[in-house]
Amino acid sequence: MVRSLPLDVQNNIKSLLKSGHPYSSIIERVPGVKKSTISDYKRRWFPNMRPLNSGRKSEITATTKSYIRRSVITGKLKTGKDVQRYLCDIGCVIGYSACLKLLKSMGFQARIKKHKPFLKAIHMKKRLAWANAHKD
Repeated sequence: MVRSLPLDVQNNIKSLLKSGHPYSSIIERVPGVKKSTISDYKRRWFPNMRPLNSGRKSEITATTKSYIRRSVITGKLKTGKDVQRYLCDIGCVIGYSACLKLLKSMGFQARIKKHKPFLKAIHMKKRLAWANAHKD
């Protein structure tokens, strides 16, 4: 059977978890404790506690996103390139594909529609006749 930590260390971990400290700061403050130990104790003591926000933080703030959303709706920013240029101007260096993903996450379909020439029936027949005449 695995030995448990001393009670004073357990109480220290418990108080830090209650106050919402991340695992990294708990590991720094309590020497000799691993991340898995902290997560085990957290699961045991606080089964209904919400997990802390994890992962990489977004470079683009919520206010910037709302401004971009409003600008796209009103027509100031029309394409993904326009949005990318705006973000570079305010200091958020972001790639074009990431900009398209950002627009998609906001609910916009950021793709260029295929250009279809406006042809009448006569023009289509003439083009087809020309293409058939110039086949290999």
